[in-house]
Amino acid sequence: MKIVYLANSYIPSRQANSIHVMKMCQALALNGHEVVLVTFDAPDNEEKGVGDIFSYYGVKPVFEIRKLRLQKWLKGKNHIFALEAIRLAKLLRPDIVYTRCELPGLYLSYTRMPFILEAHKPFVGQSRMLKPFFKRIFKAKNLLRFITISKALEGMFVSQVEFNGCDLLVLHDAADESNENNLGFEDQAWPGKEGVMQVGYFGHLYKGRGIEQILAASAQLQDVDFHIVGGRQRDIDMWKAQIGMQDNLFFHGFVLPAHVEKYRHQCDVLLAPYQKEVWVADKGHESSKYMSPLKIFEYMAAGKCIICSDMPVLREVLNENNALLVKPDNTSAWIEALKKCKDEEVRGKIAKQAYLDFKTHYTWQNRARLALNGIV
Repeated sequence: MKIVYLANSYIPSRQANSIHVMKMCQALALNGHEVVLVTFDAPDNEEKGVGDIFSYYGVKPVFEIRKLRLQKWLKGKNHIFALEAIRLAKLLRPDIVYTRCELPGLYLSYTRMPFILEAHKPFVGQSRMLKPFFKRIFKAKNLLRFITISKALEGMFVSQVEFNGCDLLVLHDAADESNENNLGFEDQAWPGKEGVMQVGYFGHLYKGRGIEQILAASAQLQDVDFHIVGGRQRDIDMWKAQIGMQDNLFFHGFVLPAHVEKYRHQCDVLLAPYQKEVWVADKGHESSKYMSPLKIFEYMAAGKCIICSDMPVLREVLNENNALLVKPDNTSAWIEALKKCKDEEVRGKIAKQAYLDFKTHYTWQNRARLALNGIV
């Protein structure tokens, strides 16, 4: 099929949603479809100095990218993008339009083009003015499938809207297999000490990500090395100023998406210490009730032992066999879990099951196949 994928993402950027979009487009294309990604052209918001977008994300150039100029000063720019993107989609004459954004979904419901809408957050009640229009999406005859990233998020929509016969599908996020040729550290020295358990955290340092738990554990467990990969420089500087010098704690800063797996591969244990409130960016939305973090699936794909916060939505994927689950704000419990992981047999058993679950359920290509399964 020919698929036009509409996404209001800045590409290239450091945002997780841009990684999701690029990985999903690659997976759709590798499953045999012709894919055109339509997104913003917004140089002020894009990562500077990127020569090859595909290499930046570590994806194959198997799909086309079309960008529409975004006038950032213009009110209603996201509405204008949605309308322009749909106009371009009509010219491209796809078999189906795929989008993870509600505004393109809204305007697609006024067309005859078959489309799939994938939700990553609740949006029906976000605007009193738009609420009746958003509800209209789910009555559109050309909405073939509505996908959510968790069962919890699906439940939120089911309680708010009436569906007019479209398929409902839950697809958690996913990851790619590690590239064995991309795991070495030949050109730079890993700062961790030899013979010491290496513990990693990967991602932003926003509110609710649990960095406090990691710092507390690193102060208590001097015989363990801790590595924090990611985060803005101002956030890194803030945390460093609070804790002072620790010779078992390393801040690596931002790493290209294509190279992150090298850093995961160096670790024995990977941490996801989400707190009871999890914020997407500084002024974004709170997502703890319905999230499906990319981090979890990338950890599973790495074949490493995972210690994760015990939260209902994360139990849709994780359990006592494929992770150590710990109360989010119980520092003592995080430290005890890390001590347990010093036993190679314990962490090896958990890592093996996590990888098996990933291979069975959570690859990007499997996700893309399920997204279109049964649609002709």
